[in-house]
Amino acid sequence: MLEQQFTDKKHTTRLLGATFLTVLMIVITFVVGSNRNSLIGIVRGEEISYTITLNADNAPVSLSTSAFECGTGSARYVNFGYTSAKRVTGYHVVFDANGLIANNGETRITSIKSLTAIFSGGIATLKTGWRALPTVNEQIVTSDTPITFTDNPYYFSITNTGLGELSLESLEITYSCIPSETIGSETYFGMYPQSEVTDSTLISTLNSDAGALPTSENSQSWTDYGYYISGSVSSYMWYIDSANQNDEYRGIYFTSYRPYSTTIGSSTDNSHQDENGYFTSTVYWFKYEPITWRVLDVQNEKAFLMADLLLDSQDYYYSTANRTIGSTVYPNNYQYSHIRSWLNDNFYNTAFSTEEKALIQTTTVDNSVASTGYISNTYACANTNDKVFLLSYVEATSSSHGLDTTTSRQLQPSAYSLSQGAYADSITRSFWWLRSPCNGLTSFARRVGPDGDIYNSNVNNTNHGVVAVLWISL
Repeated sequence: MLEQQFTDKKHTTRLLGATFLTVLMIVITFVVGSNRNSLIGIVRGEEISYTITLNADNAPVSLSTSAFECGTGSARYVNFGYTSAKRVTGYHVVFDANGLIANNGETRITSIKSLTAIFSGGIATLKTGWRALPTVNEQIVTSDTPITFTDNPYYFSITNTGLGELSLESLEITYSCIPSETIGSETYFGMYPQSEVTDSTLISTLNSDAGALPTSENSQSWTDYGYYISGSVSSYMWYIDSANQNDEYRGIYFTSYRPYSTTIGSSTDNSHQDENGYFTSTVYWFKYEPITWRVLDVQNEKAFLMADLLLDSQDYYYSTANRTIGSTVYPNNYQYSHIRSWLNDNFYNTAFSTEEKALIQTTTVDNSVASTGYISNTYACANTNDKVFLLSYVEATSSSHGLDTTTSRQLQPSAYSLSQGAYADSITRSFWWLRSPCNGLTSFARRVGPDGDIYNSNVNNTNHGVVAVLWISL
């Protein structure tokens, strides 16, 4: 079925519900070992709590006993990095000034519950956060006094900020992780702006930090999205990223409504932003949060992940005109699409840290006729090599991926994607793009509807959500 732009108006709730699951908690104590590690996060409903103790018996053998240097150690699903440290009899390690211990990017911690350090000398300064080597949430550690966490940080570092040596006798860490990934599970990996900030005090602080508002003549400290109005890129919508305490936020601001097609004018009739509760000349803030993924497949110590909600709202390609790049390139050509370049540039560089990028595999993406779900398709393009991509028709209907029912394909939008103009029906379900072209018209590509059925839409629709997929090493 071919379907043109959706113009019907609706009201939608911007607050996404939260599901609370019972978590099995088992506490086990491990010493340093050599287990394989990964950055992949928690699988819901299977969280396990572990306690590891680092002491003199498991000091990292990579460190010298005579000079301060860098080294590494590992425990169950956790790797540690050391700087300006050495092994000393009776201690786990001794740090010189500015020496530190931290769990690094090759870790599978999903939330640190508590930490207890026993040491002498120096000053132990703790930092925690969602990124490796965190720079926020700083506090001084008192020897033998447990520190507990309610914000479930992934990462910690303890630095000797004193002038003398810090002798670390032991470090006990209680944390959660998942030992294996299974098809059909859910996991966390990467971060992206998702839920809207509603705390008025925090909003005021973030607004102050953002400084002067952008205009079409001067973006100030903001970044122009480069979105279209009436077929041309226009300066009317901007974003800015800001850190506050232990969290990151994205602010958005727009002076015209984003049309649900790149080729039409801006108005409330031509946009879903106002229906979603977002209005011109107002700053809105969204919190960076861990991305939830469905595990679609696991092969050869690699996992195939699909985002579990619409993270953003983008056009497949901004124009319905053919191009010539050596030969004729149709608007629904995935290889030369806007959404492919956006996924592997804007999204990839925003959502993932350097350590996470190292785990994302370059995938040879199947763009064959067969992948589009048709017997013949003039508009199927060459295979592509991508870090991040969209599902094909065949993948989006695969029983082995758990996507063979309309219900399994019904996805909700994040609040951030609604602010970008994503469409949502009365029960907050949305359209989302597939990479497969339609076989009937050059300007149509396949997409999943709010009801979970698969249709075709104009490639220049901006109100369709982005559901990213990728392969990562475990």
